[in-house]
Formats: sequence, C-alpha cells, structure tokens
Amino acid sequence: MEEFGTASAIAEAVRARRVSALEVVDAAIARIEARDPTLNAFVHRGFEQARQRAAAIDSRIGDGQDVGPLAGVPTAQKDLFNFYPGWPSTFGGIRPLRHFSLDLKTTYPQRMEDAGAVVLGITNSPVMGFRGTCDNPLFGPSRNPFNPDHNSGGSSGGAAAAVADGMLPIAGASDGGGSIRIPSSWCGTFGFQPSYGRVPMVMRPNAFAGVLPFVYEGPISRTVRDGALAMLALAGHNPADPFSVANDVDWLGALDRPVKTLKIGLATSLGGYPVDPRVAGAIGAAARGLEEAGMTVVPLDFALPCSHAELTNLWCRMMAGMMISVFDGFKAQGLDILGDFPDSIPTELAQWIDIARGLSRREVEADQELRSRAFDMLQGALYGVDMIACPTTACLPVKNALDGNTKGPSEIAGEPVNPLIGFCLTYLTNFCGNPAASLPAGLVDGLPVGLQLIGRRWADADLLAACAAFEAARPWQDSYAICAARPLA
Repeated sequence: MEEFGTASAIAEAVRARRVSALEVVDAAIARIEARDPTLNAFVHRGFEQARQRAAAIDSRIGDGQDVGPLAGVPTAQKDLFNFYPGWPSTFGGIRPLRHFSLDLKTTYPQRMEDAGAVVLGITNSPVMGFRGTCDNPLFGPSRNPFNPDHNSGGSSGGAAAAVADGMLPIAGASDGGGSIRIPSSWCGTFGFQPSYGRVPMVMRPNAFAGVLPFVYEGPISRTVRDGALAMLALAGHNPADPFSVANDVDWLGALDRPVKTLKIGLATSLGGYPVDPRVAGAIGAAARGLEEAGMTVVPLDFALPCSHAELTNLWCRMMAGMMISVFDGFKAQGLDILGDFPDSIPTELAQWIDIARGLSRREVEADQELRSRAFDMLQGALYGVDMIACPTTACLPVKNALDGNTKGPSEIAGEPVNPLIGFCLTYLTNFCGNPAASLPAGLVDGLPVGLQLIGRRWADADLLAACAAFEAARPWQDSYAICAARPLA
C-alpha cells in the first residue's frame, strides 16, 4: 500500500480518479502475496471477490456516484465472530471449523463496504481470542513484522501485522480484553477501542451478552487519521444491539480539537501491575511527548481493588462463560468440539471452561461485584484528569512457540503473571466501557512499545484529539522502514 499512501490518501485519489480502486486492490494483493508468507497474517484470501468489488466501485465512480469516504481502501476482517458469505470462520483456528461459514456479513465488513472499502480476506487470531498472543494449532502464529521470531500480539495479531507491514492501511479488530490494543502495542500501530456502544456488537442467542466483559470492534491503522476515518464508517446505532448508541462524534473533526486543556494522569503500573523496567522507561519518555503536544501530565497514584492476579483470573472466568455458550451451541447442532476434538482447543482454555462451568450463581454474582469495584476504581482514578496514560502491555513481544500455543511471560519484574493475559494492562476498559487507544511509544531492543491512553466514558473525541496531537509531536511513521526492509520468505 505504500505505492498509494494512507487510507485517507487512497480514498481521495480513487474518488478523484487519479488511480482506480482495482489498481489499489491489485497492489495490495501483490504485497500480501509477497510479504505474508513470512508473517502468516492472513488465514483466508478472497482476492477474486475483492477485485470484482473494486471494479464495481470504479464503475460507480465513472457514473458519477458517491461510493463513500473509504473509496477503494483495502481492508480485512478478523477470524473471530466475523462472517462473510462463503468465507470460512474458524473462531481463531479451531480445526473442525475449517470449512464453517455463515451466509451473512457482520458489522465490520458490512459497514466498511458500505463506506466504499474492499475486504480482501480474513486475518489470524488465537482460539476464541482467549489470550494476548496470536497463535493457534490450525494456522500457527502471526509473526511480528519488526522481528518475525517474535509474536504479533493478540488476539487481533494478524490484523496488526498486516497493517504494520504495509499490506493494508486499515484492518478490522475486536477487543474483549485488549485485542485491538495489545497487537497494536507489539506491532507499532495505532489501535482505537471506542466507548462501548459506539460500534454495534450484535450477539446471539444472548443479545445482552450475559455476564461478559464488554466486547468492542474497532480499527487498527498506521495513522490516527485513518483510524478516525474507519470510525466514521463503523460508528452508529443498530437496533439489533440493545447497547448500541447513535453516532454523535465528529470523528475527523476531533483530530483538530485543541488539547491544551487536557490533563493526563501518568500511571505506569496502572494501580498495581508489574511492568518491565524497559517498558516503563519508554512510557515515561512517551509521556514527555504528550507534554510536547501541549497537554499537562501529572503523576496519578491509585490502587487496584485487588491484586492484578485476581483481576486477571476474573477476566478469564468471565470470558470462559461466553465460550461455554458458543461450544454448547455447536454441540446442539451436532458438532461436539470439546468432546470429540479436544486437541483443537488449547489446554488453558479448556481448564478455564471447566472452572466457569463449576461456578455457582452466587460466585457469578461475586465476580460481577468485583467487576463493579474495578469500575468504581477506574472512574475514580479519572476524577480530576481527562485520561490515564500507561503501558498497553507490561512486556516486549515474546518469541513464537513451535507448537501453536505461544503464550506471554509467566513472570514480569520478579512477579508471577498469568501468561494468557496477565501481561496486558488493557482489560479494565472491557470491565468498564471506557474508550482507550494504543499509540506507538518507540522501540526497545528493536521491538515496539505501546502507550495506552484511557479516556472517560463517552469522551471519544477527547481521546482522538490527544492521540492526534501525540502523533504530531512524536511521529512514528519512519519506524515502518524496519518492517519494509525485513527479509522475505
């Protein structure tokens, strides 16, 4: 995509007929075919359908029609609760679902195509998105474009790898515990997780998602403007989602809002998480970039409502509850994945499912009460500041495993952590509904570090303004030269 620049530049050039949508899509396909064998970002390629769609966009432009703000922009959807007619959906590399598909389009591909984008395929994810790394027994790991020996982060790891490597300017991601932000941190991209309800999440058979943490959809991009452009397409009410809200944000206008009145609370440990000192140092340096952009940065001291390990386990129990309903749904249709294909499910996920099945009603209520304490803690921490700055992940990208089961570290700064998601300072917003973003904060030992900004509920415009100002003060585009120069398979 470097031939045509950012998504914003692509859309402008396609609308002005300086380049055709088909030329843009062909260039993206060529880059994917050349570069993806090293990274394993894509698990399905729908190139012929993409070419047909691009040709149709060119025809409509030739007839004088408005094709939308994302005219001709190549993108991809994630292999997790996203569907496209005729394309497989394996829920993150579950082997018996290799050929499973549904004859419908979910929110991301539908709204992006309605805005003129072209969906090229499906990107990799871990099984059920149940970890902060990207690996599974069917497709294997998605590798980091800055160093393919390392992982891209999860669960939207294929999406972030494809964007950082220049295959796509924007990719779709979902976030149940940090899955937009974690891979953005490890791949040096911009990941935006909006307030819950901004982008509809249509879930069935339980429209109210039971006792789940909030699950979001949002974009991963190389620039803040491209992320805002995607939100222009994605945000808006859908009556099928009981939590969906009307779009009242000027997503592009937010980029130019003044930020001099914004106060940022710097909380390097986010109330009690262990953080690699190298990551902490990079976040401290990035905080100075916020000041250079005109914002006020103050130290923010608060305490988690319990240990970070207890909060991590809370997330695992709650998310495993959703997995039960999914697997039980397949079993009711005659496909007993847990019973007949146990090797297709990581041991760690199976263990948490067993734990979740054994919870009493009172234990489920107690989990929601602990979640409520986490909610009160985060909202209280934001009292007096507009947003919180902290690491996105507490460690650098880990090396890929060889068995399809890459995990995070089991210890950080001398403290034990859950290797599934305990190294991620992200899932608090999934308990609480606040918007958050991950911004490239620089490199440590040649690998990206992410700066997370957590905003007040519904203050998405303030958050985007802060992100745009930081990008202007500390631009990161030159770092992608490292990805461009990496050896190809």
